[in-house]
Amino acid sequence: MKDVTGHYKGYKGAAFVLLSAFLFGLIPILALFVYKSRVSVMSLHFVRFTIASVALCFLLYMQRGKAALQVGKRNLLKLFVLGGIMFTLTSFGYFSSIKYIPASVAALIFYSYPALVSVGSSFVNKERLSRPIILSIIISFLGLVFLSGKTAISVSMKGVLLAGLAALSYTFYILYGNFIIRDIPYQVTVAYVCLFSAVSFLILGIGTHNLTLPGACSAWMLLCVIAFVSLFGFLSFFLGVMLTSPSIAAILSMAEPLVTVILSLLIFKESLSVAQCLGGLLVLIGSFLALKASASR
Repeated sequence: MKDVTGHYKGYKGAAFVLLSAFLFGLIPILALFVYKSRVSVMSLHFVRFTIASVALCFLLYMQRGKAALQVGKRNLLKLFVLGGIMFTLTSFGYFSSIKYIPASVAALIFYSYPALVSVGSSFVNKERLSRPIILSIIISFLGLVFLSGKTAISVSMKGVLLAGLAALSYTFYILYGNFIIRDIPYQVTVAYVCLFSAVSFLILGIGTHNLTLPGACSAWMLLCVIAFVSLFGFLSFFLGVMLTSPSIAAILSMAEPLVTVILSLLIFKESLSVAQCLGGLLVLIGSFLALKASASR
């Protein structure tokens, strides 16, 4: 009975992480339409996280009252580090890197974080790096290489460093977030992560004179959709981490760029090469191996 429960928990956690990968993979597609309204990256993230945090704080308040949002000064500082610094650096680094290097190169660098999370988790959480985990990382990353297609050999070092910063900060975000949700409910954690990220992007936007809000109603509607997609993506991811492990969740999240590519094909009528199809298949195989490893724990 214990084994059956463990398998069910692993598969359920993996399903939540894959759901978050789908939701986060949808965001870049929606963002392309928002950018047509001349909305800056800073503005996108500020509005995105503001709406998400207000919505979740309101729901928590309605369900559990004022006490649901009271976490204490020490925990508040931890949540600020998680959302206001770590996740803000991730979003800023990744979305800024594509201004200097091809998006495919940025994705390859950024999605090195599952390997970094697995290694970090082996030290921090004493999580054993099993052969299936290592194999799933290698196969998934190889799939991303094929999925990226042909890329320019000469790239900007600034873009590489920004993408590397995003990968490193996201690694710390996942590991530190796993530590925090042991003491703070994951819904509350997500609410404060979004809130502090919104504050950070507001400050960055004002400081760089890059905060421009859209005037069109359609752009605001898209921003609201992105906000709620982000919110459910956060909730699904942290719930998946609770039910599996940081390394498993990170590996399964490598399905995110695959989702973006498939949606691009369907929406923008783009085409994939044979190598890119092979890459997508390898990402799926890597995710399947990670899922099996999750269920066996």
